[in-house]
Amino acid sequence: MGGSPSIPSPPPPPDPKEVAQANADAYRMNVDTYISKLPEMASVENRMRSQYMPQQRALERELSALDQRAGVQAGLQLERQYGPQRTLEGLRRSYEQSPQAYALNRGLGDQMTRQFAQLYGTSPYGSVEQNVAFNQQQDPYDPYFTNPQPSKTPRV
Repeated sequence: MGGSPSIPSPPPPPDPKEVAQANADAYRMNVDTYISKLPEMASVENRMRSQYMPQQRALERELSALDQRAGVQAGLQLERQYGPQRTLEGLRRSYEQSPQAYALNRGLGDQMTRQFAQLYGTSPYGSVEQNVAFNQQQDPYDPYFTNPQPSKTPRV
């Protein structure tokens, strides 16, 4: 398998036995190095763990709290944005499923309100914030203006 004058002939293929022996020797040397350095590496690891673990735990707690706070804020924002729509949808569904149960629940709610006022001498709505007691939020979002109201119609 000779080459031409401008292209040298390729080197002979390696002997598979020599390659396998070289790989085995290299692996054995790596394992021996690992075993010899193990106590030293363990002490370094323990020292770093005792030094940085409290900081890591504190950072994890802080990030978890921030994550939880962001989730709660996103939930509140969604509730603020879609709350009236969801409430009305829930009421509509409960009425459609059982008008009698809907009327009963409304009646029981009114009765509980009266009983609270009689028992404690004050309106139950006074014990919570005004925007919670009387949900005066924006109307449900209606992108197609299917329910136009005089004050809600877009100006041109």
